[in-house]
Amino acid sequence: MAELTRKEQIAATKAKRKLIKDTLKEQKSITGELVKQVQTAEGLDKVFNNIFGIRAKATQLEADMKQALADGNEEGFRDIQNKVKGLKASQAMEASLKATMAPLTSMVSGAKKFTAALMANPLLGIITLLIIIAKKMIDFANATMDTRKELGLSFKESAKLTAQTEALGFAAKVYGLDVSNIKAAQTAIRGELGLSVQEAANLSLQFAKTAAFTGQTEGQLANTLSIMESISDASREALLAQIETTGQMIEQAGLAPGDIFKDLADNAENFASFAKDGGMNVIKAAMAAKKLGLNMSAVSSITEGLLDFESSIEKQMEASVLLGRQLNLDRARQLALTGDQAGMMKEVLKQVGGEAEFNKMNVLQRKALAESVGTNVEQLSRLVRNQTATNTGRTVAGKQDNTEKVLSSQLDFIESSNGYLRTISKEI
Repeated sequence: MAELTRKEQIAATKAKRKLIKDTLKEQKSITGELVKQVQTAEGLDKVFNNIFGIRAKATQLEADMKQALADGNEEGFRDIQNKVKGLKASQAMEASLKATMAPLTSMVSGAKKFTAALMANPLLGIITLLIIIAKKMIDFANATMDTRKELGLSFKESAKLTAQTEALGFAAKVYGLDVSNIKAAQTAIRGELGLSVQEAANLSLQFAKTAAFTGQTEGQLANTLSIMESISDASREALLAQIETTGQMIEQAGLAPGDIFKDLADNAENFASFAKDGGMNVIKAAMAAKKLGLNMSAVSSITEGLLDFESSIEKQMEASVLLGRQLNLDRARQLALTGDQAGMMKEVLKQVGGEAEFNKMNVLQRKALAESVGTNVEQLSRLVRNQTATNTGRTVAGKQDNTEKVLSSQLDFIESSNGYLRTISKEI
């Protein structure tokens, strides 16, 4: 009985080896044919290769074979054999279609450009166009099913949304975008703004364009827009236009819009708490912080520290004693309370002093000074260092142009336009 079992084991091993050997032989044969077909393709053959994805099929089949060899599972090899049979059947259908078109293909042999052949032979162009249309219809059907699976819509609604998305993707090419940006915009809008599927589709092109113009991802822009909606009654379209304008202003200030907007989105609580005038006060603060090497998290920390009045006043008095000079943060606290965080930062810098003065302080003095303004020594050191560099740069720039005045004028214009945007939004 044991000897019979041993024979069965040997027979099974031989059968598996034969299965692997035969499968590998068939895979190499069909892969070789497909690769050769791509390499030697000319004229109409190139069209068929593009339409039926021959190169992709050859690559995938080879990858499947490597995986099957690694797994050693007989089912994997049988699956590959089925795929080889399917590919051979496809080749037969392709060969039949080519044979049907043989009288036409002979007309284009030796032509330098396939497009010239199409122009010379309208019937060939019609047949080729029909093949391409059929392929497009298959792709559209697959995309529709993907939409239906993702959103749970009916087939009719999925098809409608897919067609609209494809059309928007084509329109987006003008801005250097494609359908993937449109889809990402729709996902972000539905997820962060709570809009319906159709509303998200309608807004997606402007949304994707604004995200690209301001250097944000679709998700980051959704966060930014969500925050701005909470402090404004302007329409989303008007707010997106405002974000684009603000992005241009940030760029002219020598900063990256994406960095500023990401900073704001990452500190949504601070934005929502202190924003006014369409959020321009917080945007100014984010820009000022960036120039000082900080972010809105640090600004928020300083704001909260100053608004903890009892503790702030106590730490101010301690720092004054250690420094041997009187600190007065009353003005900074007032500005923090009114939401003028950019003005608050200027007042804090005024009380802190310059880099030379900071460098003369001992460790206890630096720590006490940092705590009095609601920050730590590392951030305070960065503040005074970058303040000196900024002031020096501003002095040099002031002799060359009036950039600061221009930027200030732009900021004032954007702030004053918020009322107009709100008026327009009611008419849209």
